[in-house]
Parts: sequence; structure tokens; C-alpha cells
Amino acid sequence: MTAASPVVDPAGAGEATGDTAPADGLRISGAAARAGVSARTLRYYEELGLLSPSGHTSGGERRYRDADLQRLDRILELREVLGMNLEEIKGFLDSEHRLDEVRDAYRAKRDEPTDEARAQQRVLLEEALSLNEELTRQLDAKLARMDAFRSKVAANAQRCRELLDDL
Repeated sequence: MTAASPVVDPAGAGEATGDTAPADGLRISGAAARAGVSARTLRYYEELGLLSPSGHTSGGERRYRDADLQRLDRILELREVLGMNLEEIKGFLDSEHRLDEVRDAYRAKRDEPTDEARAQQRVLLEEALSLNEELTRQLDAKLARMDAFRSKVAANAQRCRELLDDL
């Protein structure tokens, strides 16, 4: 999201809906408004395991914190920019999450000078390489489909130009 001064939540809760959530998190209405989706969409994403609020109030209201909002932005980016369906998004996000875990484990072994630590780092790097290559394959396949569709549309436009020239 672009930097903006906080605005009042349209649901009337008086929450900030700028780039950062208050310490206790945004209510579902504020998080949905910030992302330009409905609260129902957020509940559906939660049902599918795509997005979970970091917390709940004592009354059970969902609270979305900055990390949740960043994940929501990522979901929407994958859906809107790359045209991924929700199943593809879940797999992509799961792979990215695993990459984060691998990165942390690798860094934890970085200061250990033992052969065992180096062997573990090698295994972690091999896993990271495999995950990154799979993500690249997924993106390449998606881009190839988009390029084929674009070529078809461009060919149709060219045919329309030709027919117009013939008139």
C-alpha cells in the first residue's frame, strides 16, 4: 500500500486504516476497508487457511496486525497481478513461508564452525534452491499462459485493423 495519513474506519470504529495497524490490531471491518475487500472475503480466506488474524478480543472479534495486513496484501497481489487462484496462492505462500523458515535455520547455523553445521547448511541451501526453482517454474507457467493469451488478443486486434483497412 502507498503511504498515506490514517483515515477513520468507514465502519465507524475510529481505527486508523493507513499503512500500519494500531498495536491491538484492526477490526475485520478496518482491515477489509484498508485492502478494498469485504469482511466476508477475509473470513473466507481464514476458512481456506490463507489468512489468520493475529489475535482476538475477549469478545471474539478478529484483530489484524501489520504482519496479517502484509500477508493480505501479498494474497491480493498474487490474485490480481498474477491471476492466481486461491489454491495456487496457498501453495505459493506455503512455499514462501517455508523459505523463511529455511533462511532462519541457515542463519542460525552460520556462526557454527563445525562440519555438521556446514552439512546442515548445505541441506538447507539445497531445499531453498529447490523451493525457489519450483516457485520460478510456477511463475514461468503462469507468465507463458498470460503471454499466449496476450498474443491471441493482439492477433485479433491486428485482424480487426486489416478488416478496417479493407473497408
